[in-house]
Amino acid sequence: MTNQKDIPIHDFIADNKDSVAFKYISLGALTNYDFSLPHRHNYYEIFFFTKGGGEHLIDFKNYPIKDHSVHFISPGQVHVIKRTSDSYGCIILFSRDFFYLGTDVQYTLFNFPFLNNSNYPALATSIHEYHEFDILLEQIQHEYEKQNDVSTEIIRSYIKVVLLKCLHLFNMKYPEQAMKQGSIFNSFREIVEKEYRRERQPAYYSSKLHITEKKLNSICKDNSGETAGDYIKTRVLLEAKRLLNNTDHNINEIAYFLGFDDPSYFNRFFKTKTGITAGDFRKGAINAIN
Repeated sequence: MTNQKDIPIHDFIADNKDSVAFKYISLGALTNYDFSLPHRHNYYEIFFFTKGGGEHLIDFKNYPIKDHSVHFISPGQVHVIKRTSDSYGCIILFSRDFFYLGTDVQYTLFNFPFLNNSNYPALATSIHEYHEFDILLEQIQHEYEKQNDVSTEIIRSYIKVVLLKCLHLFNMKYPEQAMKQGSIFNSFREIVEKEYRRERQPAYYSSKLHITEKKLNSICKDNSGETAGDYIKTRVLLEAKRLLNNTDHNINEIAYFLGFDDPSYFNRFFKTKTGITAGDFRKGAINAIN
């Protein structure tokens, strides 16, 4: 179990002093970056694995690190990466503020279904498809080494191109998960990410989106298979699992942080959704590590 300072009990809904504006990291020989303990950040990371090897644990699920694959980590996601010594590639890191500065507002980071607590954080590509990323990443690295204002603008544009190419591949591979650009569901996801701890009533979100609750439920069912209420509860449950599994904060602290006035109600909520108590879930996580 990590120390609570490693997985802080705070929101990752906006950039702060810990957010990395942009960084390009080459993944060659194993470095200090290869954390063997769960951690999370307040910025986005995209891993490009030219040569695979090892595994990547993202929010309780293991993803093999394969040749020519792309892995996406969003703010607040807990992950552990364990590469083999012969794997290599690169990572690009960027903050929300870096991405949005000067960006056409029709594209938000919630337009990309592989970001922001997605169930599809790993994308396999062919050699030909990955080669297109190689060309872009080489240009990004070249501009990153210049470290000037013009290069920063060029990098921001390249990130958008990278994400759009990822979106194109994602939509081809997972057509049933494709989301329409600028859809109401994207806006709903974005509001939930900001307010799930404080607001859990679908009526609140339908009001913010200027649609009826019935319409919101229909949109959510079409895009996620869940009602709006269940989608919100699933997001609360994910954060609860993250904190129970990766911090030393007691259950009462976690309950209050997640907006439950009564910790006993939090325990009932958790057991209803998982079949076990929060305490038993935590014990199971400890036993799995040991």
